[in-house]
Formats: sequence, C-alpha cells, structure tokens
Amino acid sequence: SQIKVPWLPPTLHNHNNYIISQGAMCKWLSEHAEGLGVEIYPGFAAADIHYGDDANDKSSVKGVILNDTGIDKKGEKKADYQPGMIFEAKQTNFAEGCRGSCTKKLEAQFGLRKKEHNFQSFALGVKEVWEVPKEMHHPGKIVHTTGWPLTKGEGHDNTYGGSFLYHYGDGLISLGFVVGLDYSNP
Repeated sequence: SQIKVPWLPPTLHNHNNYIISQGAMCKWLSEHAEGLGVEIYPGFAAADIHYGDDANDKSSVKGVILNDTGIDKKGEKKADYQPGMIFEAKQTNFAEGCRGSCTKKLEAQFGLRKKEHNFQSFALGVKEVWEVPKEMHHPGKIVHTTGWPLTKGEGHDNTYGGSFLYHYGDGLISLGFVVGLDYSNP
C-alpha cells in the first residue's frame, strides 16, 4: 500500500533541481572550464598529497602529486622515467571516495575519523537505467522511498535505506535501491 506523508524531510526536497547524467555534466563542465582557461588532465590520478616545499610542515594541503611514469612492472625506473608532476592550487578537492589512498592519508594527518569529527556510515546501492515508452515517461519526475521494505518486525528496525526513481533524458528512468550497512543481524 502507499501512504503519502504530509511532510517531507529537507533532504528529499527536489523542487527546482535538475536531473542529469554525471557523464554528460562532466563533459559539459569540462568544456566550459577549458573555455575559461582551466587545464584538465584526464587519465591522471593523484598519487600523493602535496603539503608544500617544507616537508615537515603538513598543516595544510597545497595540492597533489601525480603518479610517476616510466616504471616497469617490477617497480624499476625505465629510461623514460618521469617523476609525478606536482599540482598546486588555492583549493584542492579530493573525490576519490571514502577509502581512497589520499583520503586515508588525510584522515590520519588531520584526525578525520574521530567520532566527534565525522561519523562514517556505509551503504550498498544498486542502480539501473531503464528506457521506457514515452507514455510512461514524465521528465523531471522524482520518487523517493524511505524505509521500505526495511520494516520493523523483520529484524531490521534499525536499518536505513530506500529507493529512488528519476525520470530524465529521452525516455530514461534511473531506478535504484540503497541499504545501510550498519544493521544488526536478527
């Protein structure tokens, strides 16, 4: 059955928001950024954190260091070896996920995993993209569910989760389900 709740938590408000493919957004954003003079280096991952010229001063992040190139599978330097380039910036954003190699170093350096600073929660999600007939597609429609089917009485009364439907593009629906991984085993 379906029950419409008279109020919606602020995190589920989607008025005046847009639905877009992340790949399409990144392509669009990179074209505009390059038009403004931003240099983009696709295919290069940050290998380490750059704290600046003073190796002993790790009080703030100054940028990132890219992977060394020209290293064989045994870890030996080849003739074309180049040390990883250093990129400095006024602001450095790390978007490698909660278990990335640089993220782990930052957590240790700045105590980011202390419970009083940042309680970490993990979840598992699945997502599919469906192409549906035009009469079933409603561009911009968003449906969120919370709690279902993670119901009390099934041993999952402390499990968070829910599902989503996003209608976007030309007849596309993004359908997904997310379950928190901090549940107790009944």
